[in-house]
Amino acid sequence: MTFGLGSLQRAKSGAVRARNLLLAALLAAPFGASAQSADPVAPFLGTWSGVFTTQTNRYWTFADLQCFVGCPLDFYNGLSALLADPANDKTPAMALGGQAGAVSLVALDAMLTPAGKQVRAANKPEDDPKFINCQPYGFVREVTNPLPVQFHRDGDHLVVRYEEWSLLRNIYLDGRPHPDQKTPTLLGHSVGRVENGALVVETTRLTPDLISDTSQAGHSGELTAVERYTIRDKPRRLELTLTLTDPVTFTKPMVVTKTWLYTPDVEIVQDTCSQQPGKP
Repeated sequence: MTFGLGSLQRAKSGAVRARNLLLAALLAAPFGASAQSADPVAPFLGTWSGVFTTQTNRYWTFADLQCFVGCPLDFYNGLSALLADPANDKTPAMALGGQAGAVSLVALDAMLTPAGKQVRAANKPEDDPKFINCQPYGFVREVTNPLPVQFHRDGDHLVVRYEEWSLLRNIYLDGRPHPDQKTPTLLGHSVGRVENGALVVETTRLTPDLISDTSQAGHSGELTAVERYTIRDKPRRLELTLTLTDPVTFTKPMVVTKTWLYTPDVEIVQDTCSQQPGKP
């Protein structure tokens, strides 16, 4: 059988075209498919545990131990600086913690409005709803609670599952604004985005509550919160900077910090109500 010149050219052209298509498919598969399926929140998914449940990890410092339920950033930085100062080598760590705590409380007092000071004075440990009626924590204490937390994606939103009080929280990632009218709740309305590798979450529509058990300071329903979660490695950990703005109780924003370690083998368990939530 013989082929004409035109047939040979067409066959050659077809072979080249087929080869080019195959090469393009091979090149596109690992990169194109990966790009299409890449989820910017993927690094944050999974289970993370704080110092309360991972105390033996060598990563933790004394400052981390003192901040197992989160703490003001000025306290954490102040205590870390005192611990790092060779002049304090003979001073007990707890004494340094007391020094940093005293300075932090003075700073807190200076940033409270008259209304904020009234709220703090009215808050008594024995009146805490968690002890009286087994009511869950409000937003700030729940976000910085000592028990494990898990993030997973559900369509256009991120679901946060807290072991503390077994609460679930939705963070909307679809670009929606906060609603103009919405009944305030313990965990409020949260919208999030990934910005320069950090997960940024903005929350509004919160019911008034305590900020911490230690300071007894509280916030009003005007509170707005911005969480900024950053992933670090060696060890893999989740670091939170939480900025709280409330013109009713604060003269300036309060900044809180908390760190978790990545613990993929930890299972979230059902919390029970007792005088110390999280313990059966």
